[in-house]
Amino acid sequence: MKITVVDVFVVILLGLSLYSFYTKYDPAHELGYSGSEIMEVVQKCDALDSQGFLYILYVRGYWNFDVGHFEEEAFVCDTEKEYLVLVLKDGRTVTVGKRLSYKEDIQATNVEIYIKSKSSVIYFLRPAAGSQQELINYIEKSSGFINYPKEDIAVTTIFTVDTDVNPSILLESEIEHELRRKIFFMKKVDVEIDNGVTVFVEKLSMKEVEKVFEVLEKYVNIKDIYTGDIKVFYQTAQEIDVEDIPILKSYEGNGVYQVSVYVRV
Repeated sequence: MKITVVDVFVVILLGLSLYSFYTKYDPAHELGYSGSEIMEVVQKCDALDSQGFLYILYVRGYWNFDVGHFEEEAFVCDTEKEYLVLVLKDGRTVTVGKRLSYKEDIQATNVEIYIKSKSSVIYFLRPAAGSQQELINYIEKSSGFINYPKEDIAVTTIFTVDTDVNPSILLESEIEHELRRKIFFMKKVDVEIDNGVTVFVEKLSMKEVEKVFEVLEKYVNIKDIYTGDIKVFYQTAQEIDVEDIPILKSYEGNGVYQVSVYVRV
């Protein structure tokens, strides 16, 4: 049988398509559940969160208030025993329960978990003070001891902004709402106004840190910024080799607390 240039071209295209499929959809990092398995989804999300992994959900189902179709990519900001609290790309927060559960906003028919990171290095940084960019540099440079490509870095900390503002519960609520609406990759946020503005963030992506201060600048004049201790989640794009774990765990320096490094693979 004669093989033509067209045949070769088709085979190359097919090979590239298969490669693209398997690199984008790595079976080891995708999990699928039916709408009746929400408790299993909750347990898996809790396990991934405890290990510091970065993941998103893709949920299909129905709105309970009008039985309208629901199909969205989402980030888990909280879990309960039988339902999930998700933030959507447009900033809305919804609750998702199992199939035929009418207590939540959404009843799910299918849930897919896409695990974006391969391993995690978790450590604690000493508090810092400075400008927005100085704090970003401090956090990002602290991970220099990790010789693995990053998928993302997330932080849990408190930002305290030195500013002149009168205490206001309404203003606290408004800033919280705006931060939640603007930021996708963030578990939780809490704002307090008392001798300045204090913003607690949980697992905030470093890609989204600038949005925190963009929102705050709409309401207050930012002078100095201080942090509390910073819990850093370095989420790798490549799985960490077992032999490298002791080396990583023994690291101290660049503001990293002694014996504070944990590795999850």
